[in-house]
Order: sequence, then C-alpha cells, then structure tokens
Amino acid sequence: MRSNVQLCAFLLLLSLAGMIAGCAGERKNASEQSVFYRGTDDMGMEVVLHEKPQRVVSLGLATDEILLAIAPPEQIAALTSYSDDPGLSAMTEEAKAVSVKLKDKSPERVLALHPDLVLTTDGVSKEEVESLRDLGLTVYASRTPKRIEGVFTRIEEIGRLTGQEENAAALIAEKRARLADVERRVGDIPEAERPIIVAFAFSGVFGQKDGLFDDMCRHASLRNGAALVGLTADTPVSMEQIVALDPDVFLLPTWSAEGEKTEDFRQKLRNDPLFMHVKAVRENHFYTVPDTYRYSAGQNAIECVYELARAVYPERFADVK
Repeated sequence: MRSNVQLCAFLLLLSLAGMIAGCAGERKNASEQSVFYRGTDDMGMEVVLHEKPQRVVSLGLATDEILLAIAPPEQIAALTSYSDDPGLSAMTEEAKAVSVKLKDKSPERVLALHPDLVLTTDGVSKEEVESLRDLGLTVYASRTPKRIEGVFTRIEEIGRLTGQEENAAALIAEKRARLADVERRVGDIPEAERPIIVAFAFSGVFGQKDGLFDDMCRHASLRNGAALVGLTADTPVSMEQIVALDPDVFLLPTWSAEGEKTEDFRQKLRNDPLFMHVKAVRENHFYTVPDTYRYSAGQNAIECVYELARAVYPERFADVK
C-alpha cells in the first residue's frame, strides 16, 4: 500500500514537472516569436526589435534617402535637415511629407521624439550612439560602405529593420538594373584606356583611395586620380601631384555650404598657370555630376555611376535623352 502511495506521488511530481517545463517552453517560444528583428549593426552591437517600428528617426543623409524611398512618411518620425537641401539631397520633394527635420541631433532632442528605432551614420560619433543607447533607445549604427555592393546591403538591412523588405528589394533591383546598363555600355573599355578623372570639392581634391567614390569610378570605367596619387583620410595630396598625373578629366563641385559657384571654380582651374598644360584643361574636359549623387551613400550612389559614365562617354549614351 505504501509503495502505491509513493508511486502515485512520484507520478504526480513527474506530471507537474512536465507541465512546468511545458509552460516554460511556451513562454520561451512566445518570447522568440515576439522578436521582429535581430541583427548586428556596423559597430558590432546586437540590435533587437520586438515589433515593427512605427517611429523611425534618421540621423544621416544616406538613411534619410533610403527611408524616403522604401517607407511611408507616417513611419518616419524625423529626418535630418540635410534632406531639405536641394544641393545635397536628391529627394527634397519626398522629404516634404515628413514634418520634423533635425539640425539639433542631441540625444535629448532625439529622445523627445519617442522613436522606436534610430538610424545613425558616420556623422554620429560612437560616444553619441552610446548616449542614445544609455537613454534606452534602440539604435542601428550604419557606416558608409566602401563599395557599391555595400550600398545594396545597407538598403536591404534597413528594409529588414523597418519591415519594408519588399520595397527595399524593388529598389535594389531597380538600381542593379541601372548599374548593369552602365556595364553594358562602358564595361568593355580596357583598364589602361580608361580616362583618369580628378574630382574636386570646393575645399580640394575629393575621392580617397578605397572609398565609395573610388568604387563609383571603377563601375563607370574610369580611373580615380585621387586614389592613384594616394589620397586617404590621413594623407592629403598636393596640386603638384595632380599636375604630374596629367588627368584627362576634372570633375567640378556643385554644392557649397558657403555659396561658392561651380563656374567660378572652373575659371579658377582654367586660369591657374599650374594647370595650363594638364590635359583636362587643354582639352576643356570639365564635367559636373550633381553632388546630390556624388556624396550619396544610399541608392543615389548608383546614379552617380550612371552620370559619371554618361558625362565622360557621351557617345555611348547617345540614345539617352
């Protein structure tokens, strides 16, 4: 009799243990199912969202433009003030649908917007990102890609973060087709025959080695002169180095925070005795591509590739109006 009681007690305990384990498993499964997004940002930090974000704040021009292309305005709580500048952003019309534009990107100002996701770029320091996280905000820190392929990865990831995967995929497909069109038109030009292009900002030579613009030039079948003479973030180049390179093309800037003019810059180069024997000046090969494209680290980087190739190889784009 006693053994029967012990057996019953044992079976009861076993049943209770199973129920507890089952409940724990259900809670675990429910927790796992509630994760909308899990990934690692460009600072190596894990980012977890438990539901689709409804108030996304962008703190960089590249993320501004990607969001405007794939997300509805009501999902965007704020963009940067750069999105309103037609000299920097190619999407100022789309940006009008978002009322909040941030000049003050302090953690306190961002917190006041009650975002459920904050997207940052290179313009936001590591310390500022940490301050945002210390306030309890979910931050995805994105860094400027060094290759066009990285732009596509960035668009895809922002699509996942915002629940706009289909729109992101459509945007990527559109830009890949644009890139393929450039390749079809100019991709057959041998490396040694590709013109050397030197790009200028109003502040000096632009387009460091192994940067995104360097890859834009590569896709446009051009050789980036700044990279050829060793321009990096830490190593400037002199105008004498540019003269010695004898570039085929000068790319002129179109945007200036101080209101400087492209035509004035052109005349400055043309009239400078230092450049009088440079091929780009002798043959009047001064070209412009909108800086809204040249400075883009979003989808409009592909438009820069297209416009670079079209400017330098007009005969290969004769069918394009």
